[in-house]
Amino acid sequence: MAGSQESNGFTLSEMLIVIVVMGGLMLLALPRFRAVVQQSDVRGARTKVVTLYNQARANAMTTNRPTAVRFSGNTAVITATLPGGGLDTLGGVEDLHGEYGVTVSSPAILAIDPRGFGRGGGVIEVMRGAYADTVEIGGFGRVVTK
Repeated sequence: MAGSQESNGFTLSEMLIVIVVMGGLMLLALPRFRAVVQQSDVRGARTKVVTLYNQARANAMTTNRPTAVRFSGNTAVITATLPGGGLDTLGGVEDLHGEYGVTVSSPAILAIDPRGFGRGGGVIEVMRGAYADTVEIGGFGRVVTK
């Protein structure tokens, strides 16, 4: 039979229709995906702040030295007071904006005495886009996330 051909694939028009439909679905899903990523970054940064505070508190009790989490802009570092005065940096500087893309609003210093009690406390707010989360440090060093 000279006129019959066997079809083993898709036509160009079928492929273009599939690509257009997939592109439309991606455009609908992209804003929601972006929101999920921002919310995840805020939660991750909040967890990092709590972890830094708990590390500082554990170090204060272990070494029997006043310790603090110091915020400068969007960075945080743990420091301990040396016996003769001065500060000892524990670990590296944590760049919360670089790691999570968040903006941090906080008191400059969260101080912890050698018994592990917070001195003064404060509220740390972590924000990115439309999402924000807070960590509240009570007067005795109790951590509350909201």
